[in-house]
Amino acid sequence: MMNRNESRREKLNIFYQHPYVTLFVYALLMTLISYISINTNSQIYDYPFHMARIVGLAQSIANGDLLPNLNFLFTHGSGYAVPMFYGNGILYIPALVYLVTRVGTVAFASYAFIIMWATATTSYFCLYKMTQNKAKSLLFGMTMAIAFPYFGFGMSAIPPLIVPLIYCIYKVIFQDKLNPIPLGIIIALMVQTHIISTLVLAISSFILVLLSVNKLTLKKIISFVFSIVIAVGLSIGFVLQFIEQRLSQTFFVSWGLRDYPFKSKTILDAGNLFEEITNYYFPLALVFLIIGGGVVYKSLPKIGRQLLVTSTILLVATSNILPWYSVFRYTFLTVFQYSNRLSYFIPAFVITALFLAEKKRLYKVIAVVQIGFYLVTNPLSFLPNFANFKEEYNLTATNAAVMKEQNEMADKAFQNPLLTTYWASGSEYFNLDINHKRVQNGTINQFIYDTNQVTVENVRQGYNLLMFDVQLNQEGKSVELTLPRIWYKGYVAEYSAGAKGTQPQIAYAPLTSEELQQYKKKYKPNVTQKALNDGRATISVTHSGTVSVFYKRTFAQIVGFTLQSAAWLLLFYLYLHLTLTRFVRENSV
Repeated sequence: MMNRNESRREKLNIFYQHPYVTLFVYALLMTLISYISINTNSQIYDYPFHMARIVGLAQSIANGDLLPNLNFLFTHGSGYAVPMFYGNGILYIPALVYLVTRVGTVAFASYAFIIMWATATTSYFCLYKMTQNKAKSLLFGMTMAIAFPYFGFGMSAIPPLIVPLIYCIYKVIFQDKLNPIPLGIIIALMVQTHIISTLVLAISSFILVLLSVNKLTLKKIISFVFSIVIAVGLSIGFVLQFIEQRLSQTFFVSWGLRDYPFKSKTILDAGNLFEEITNYYFPLALVFLIIGGGVVYKSLPKIGRQLLVTSTILLVATSNILPWYSVFRYTFLTVFQYSNRLSYFIPAFVITALFLAEKKRLYKVIAVVQIGFYLVTNPLSFLPNFANFKEEYNLTATNAAVMKEQNEMADKAFQNPLLTTYWASGSEYFNLDINHKRVQNGTINQFIYDTNQVTVENVRQGYNLLMFDVQLNQEGKSVELTLPRIWYKGYVAEYSAGAKGTQPQIAYAPLTSEELQQYKKKYKPNVTQKALNDGRATISVTHSGTVSVFYKRTFAQIVGFTLQSAAWLLLFYLYLHLTLTRFVRENSV
């Protein structure tokens, strides 16, 4: 008769034999028990912003626009170009979930599920390739899945790619296996998921590679460079679109020391090392770092040691030991806004290192502690009738009330964004000369014109469509109209019923000498003109009739995404061809 230990071992074997099913069920279970915390623990970050991205994409899909350039849930329906700078790839399933359920919090929970499941799956796969230990790898996947619980923070979309990134670097540096294509795929996916995170991981990877400089060869360096080339090819549509829009006007994000939504003086104002440690997002990761550095360091393989050293360097680098305020805030690093972005992914590096340790029970302890800590600080702390941010942020609404409000807002904005709108977070992709008060109070979605020269009637606004009739007091005389649309390259105007006019553009005026001095004093971009009317689209009409304004993909966008699609199809074909060739060879007599 089977004893208790054998029965227990057989049950565990079922999980090990089907690890991907196990991780799927685990991620689903964690999503269900964390439903409230997923939708409330990052309300102080950009939770509403990412909710608007999901619901806005759902609106686009519902209107037959499968690759949208604008999100009309922002800025009172006047259109915000967040999809052109912030990849939508990971949001399609949540958007479809919203279309089916019409419940915003359910859609957002599905977004969190995708991240947890993908993180668990990729982490398991990579660690198993490195250790050939299914039990350890399965627990690693479970642990990594809940290491970054703030899903309303944009950087939390990247964890599914972190361990694969480490694994690809490990293969090149320590196994002498050049794998430019997998690494190129990972970089391409990162770029199209979150650009700031890509920059953070690029810095982290550079440190990791630099620690193994003695193992670098020309072939390995060429392999890394080739990976970047492949990544560009696989994201060429997104990259060309990004560049085209950035060259078309000066965006608010171009002002590194911008004064919104935070005061300029707070940007990259790093604290001392003690302050950075005590205020760190993930305190448990620092405990693990101490364990790794002081207790099991000698039992770690070289890649594990280097991950801990990299983590330590990143943590120290976030403090004012480096000249963040005196030097870095005047460089491209201002895109971080706060220095501790650099240390955000430390938990992934530290946990990976400790799971690579040659200690029999350590990985089990790490898994139990990390998962237990998550359960206590998230699902068991964010209960329906709690107001978790009441003391520190004076947010008195209970978690249940927050979720109800978000669901109501999502439904209203989906149906009519002219009446209900979402905050555009940092407003990075408005024009440099945006007036934030006009965005907030909705006046940005109004016409501006001289009523003595023209009358605007029968205004109709729908998804990616603005139609209206114009009646000029004097036919043939050019009259300027500023439209209730933020201008981006790609906006076109069609004239009918006798109307004639120009294509939408931004109206500019030269900066005065005083304004030039003010721009210089505030470290604004070096420009000589300012956009009028918040950078809204402006047309000049010479004949009365009907005007239709909508966004149309540019030639560069069409070419770019055609090339990008071709690159992915070619990659899929090569993979399929190699797989079939290998299968035939192995099964041939």
